[in-house]
Amino acid sequence: MSEPKAETKTASKKMTRITATILTVAFLGFVFVAFGAMVTQNWQGLNDAVRRMTELEKYLPEKWGQLDLLQARILSFQSAISGFMWHKDELGYVNSGFQYALGKRMINTGSQNMVTLTDGHLYDLCDYKPLEGNARDIVALRDSTLAGIPFLFVYEHPTLYRDGMLPAGYEALDHSAQMADEAIAALREGGVEVMDSREVLNGCGLPLDELLMVTDQHWSTLAAITMARAIAEKLSDMTGAPLDPALLDLENFNTLRHEKLFMGKYGQRVGPGRVDPDDIVEYWPKYDTEITRDTLRVTTHETVTGPFREAVTRFDRLEPDPGRTWNTLAYTYYGQVETYNNFHNEAAPAYTILLLKDSYSAPIGTFLSLLARDVITVDLRRDVDPLETWIEKYHPDAVVMAYSLQMLRDDDYAFN
Repeated sequence: MSEPKAETKTASKKMTRITATILTVAFLGFVFVAFGAMVTQNWQGLNDAVRRMTELEKYLPEKWGQLDLLQARILSFQSAISGFMWHKDELGYVNSGFQYALGKRMINTGSQNMVTLTDGHLYDLCDYKPLEGNARDIVALRDSTLAGIPFLFVYEHPTLYRDGMLPAGYEALDHSAQMADEAIAALREGGVEVMDSREVLNGCGLPLDELLMVTDQHWSTLAAITMARAIAEKLSDMTGAPLDPALLDLENFNTLRHEKLFMGKYGQRVGPGRVDPDDIVEYWPKYDTEITRDTLRVTTHETVTGPFREAVTRFDRLEPDPGRTWNTLAYTYYGQVETYNNFHNEAAPAYTILLLKDSYSAPIGTFLSLLARDVITVDLRRDVDPLETWIEKYHPDAVVMAYSLQMLRDDDYAFN
């Protein structure tokens, strides 16, 4: 009676091996097909990733040799692969859906752990990184290059704006508030005037749902307008600036809502089946305006003059992607990572603001252009002239550095 059992056992093992072999071959076949499709469709981008110095320099030390260059090519290629992965979005949806199916509230998306907050917003947990060093660099910059110029640092906090937004038990995993408090304390200890977005947005009387994105780490445009108004008030207090913050009162704007248009980076990980895209709202003044905008976007230079709406709005970013009802770029309709924007408003008081910006504060500069004759916004992460050159060229009445927690955490970013 033992022989049939032995035969059954042998047959079972054989079937397991065959199944494992088939699955392995199928998986390897999928990998080769996916890699081939990625290389075929994105050959130029992958080639640029390993050859162009503009792509490699972010991975190179200040003094580098051939081994450093080789390592930079490998790291740049790996980064490019992750961006060009075949059916990247769909595979991401499958990965997130599988984790949600297991009952997880915190899902792993590569190097990030993303949670769904108690009010439905998506959010990446922030691990701890000491920021006092970067804060001291900002103090040193204020005391050297910016010496004698009124200086305001605006801290831009991510999505967590009130207690209880994190699910119970996850509080210990996020250090955003601790890092923000430590950085702000170091700045104030160094004598820097600091505006904390947590104080401004929590105290403005507007619902958080209208100020924060559900699918992205960035604020809504309404939050940018609110921050621009607060900055104008602060500069008036600091310098006697003849700015009129009331021009940014909501009653002075027309609005147009584009419903469910923008899917931010968090939402792109889980897909539209699990979260609705964010609404995008246009704002333009009811009063007459004429703005000249001079912009450099990487290598593209553009100068436009006209009413505020026509001069500053990127209407191309308000169109859905082909085959979709939403897109992934609508947040940038008032600017994001342009190298620089120079706004001139001849009807505004003669006052010049130099705004050192990131993606959060780009739209802040756009709306400040309604209050001051000249607003120059510069992204120092781009290939631009040294800060000294901007100071010498425009002689600003005030310099505003508006940076997010993500900027303060970037060890590869030099503040000078």
